[in-house]
Amino acid sequence: MSEESIQIHDDLISGLLDVVVKNDARAETDMMLGLQYLAAVIGYITASFPGPVSERDELLEHLAAFTKHVTDDRAASLQPQQQQTQQAQSIPKGQSVQTDDPATGIWTPE
Repeated sequence: MSEESIQIHDDLISGLLDVVVKNDARAETDMMLGLQYLAAVIGYITASFPGPVSERDELLEHLAAFTKHVTDDRAASLQPQQQQTQQAQSIPKGQSVQTDDPATGIWTPE
């Protein structure tokens, strides 16, 4: 395995997905299909691995673990952003209408 770190950025990801969508337009709206294409490419390339089958299988296991690590890391980085979006969406829009009793009010949606 390469000891150098790789650089993943939005342009790389969108470029790869653009190529997949160019090949099969359904992948634009079907995330699972897009992921299947990307996984199939890994399998297709890995089939040419020059070592024994056991080493190829070990490589695939390593890549699966690496994929899980990247997924967990990316999901964790998105979580604060998703929580803010969910909180903003969960705040109901409306107004409180005063009543004669200052301890109560009537909320009406906007």
